[in-house]
Amino acid sequence: MNRITLSRYVFFILGLIFSQELSAQALSNAEQYYAWNVKSTVVYAETNTESEVLDSLAFGTEVFIKDTSYPKIIRDFQVESDQNQIDYSLKGHWVKIVAGDVEGYVFDGELSKRLPLKLTENKRPEREDDYLERTLGEGVVTEENEPLGTEPNIYYRWIKDIKFADGSYIHWINQEGCDIGEFFISGASINQVYFMFTAFLYDNRSRIYFPNADIVKLTKVKGTRLEFTDSEESYSNHITIKEDGKVVFGGGLCG
Repeated sequence: MNRITLSRYVFFILGLIFSQELSAQALSNAEQYYAWNVKSTVVYAETNTESEVLDSLAFGTEVFIKDTSYPKIIRDFQVESDQNQIDYSLKGHWVKIVAGDVEGYVFDGELSKRLPLKLTENKRPEREDDYLERTLGEGVVTEENEPLGTEPNIYYRWIKDIKFADGSYIHWINQEGCDIGEFFISGASINQVYFMFTAFLYDNRSRIYFPNADIVKLTKVKGTRLEFTDSEESYSNHITIKEDGKVVFGGGLCG
């Protein structure tokens, strides 16, 4: 490939990338999203956390994207960790939003086009399967009892899969008294999955959600797997990026 051809090729690739970025921004602007941070989404006057706080948007607040053209201004959102203060942060962009009479800047990872969970004060939030069925419609369900072991010590592993039209799925396994679930929400980034995940597990111990609830804390980072636990050692939760790039979350409860 000669120099002129290479230059044209480079400009062609850059043009494709640039046009894709513009298309993505144009599609996002003026569209409705929802705030998904259960501890409220802070709206700043400028694209930095030292600027004036204009408002704190409650979970589920409708917002409209006004401007997404801040690709080089990156914000680190610190993930809440346990007493060891594990240093892990989500990275994302600032976006300008309008919510009612408020106009300012928020972290894009806290926003999602997904309808919010039903979180009612002092009541448990929706289960993941109920939420997905409410927002995506009834999924295709398959169940099986897989025999394990040998006679006379044979036992069974119950497996239930629910697949939705948009590619989202739920995978449940029950084995020897342990329930293990894996959930995939199509199109959600790791930032969005984190805020969805913490909403589903919002103060699972006390079952009090507003206004004094807490969220599960990050306890360990293992490669592409973030592990979270609450006060009960038998309960563990995780967010994992799989080899195929899918961001899944799940957990298990034994006993």
